[in-house]
Amino acid sequence: MDIAISDDVAPVIKDSIHREIILLESKINLVKNEIKQFEEKYHISSSEFLKKFENGDLGDSQDYFEWWGLIKGLKTLEERLKKAKAVNTYW
Repeated sequence: MDIAISDDVAPVIKDSIHREIILLESKINLVKNEIKQFEEKYHISSSEFLKKFENGDLGDSQDYFEWWGLIKGLKTLEERLKKAKAVNTYW
């Protein structure tokens, strides 16, 4: 799908997308650091944690729900970053 954008608006849009990419990368780094803290605290990788948690093999600790939410949120942020970068390279 092609969208016509005037020449005077295109730099503003490109700049906004670039800022969004920077913000998303920053958020991703923060979330990864929080996830790493859980991995170190519980001595288990996030992938192994997800398997056990989603199978009901772990308890209902608040930490576990927070960790699970961070992992799911990270995937969402990474998908948004991928899309933003694709739009940015389009221009």
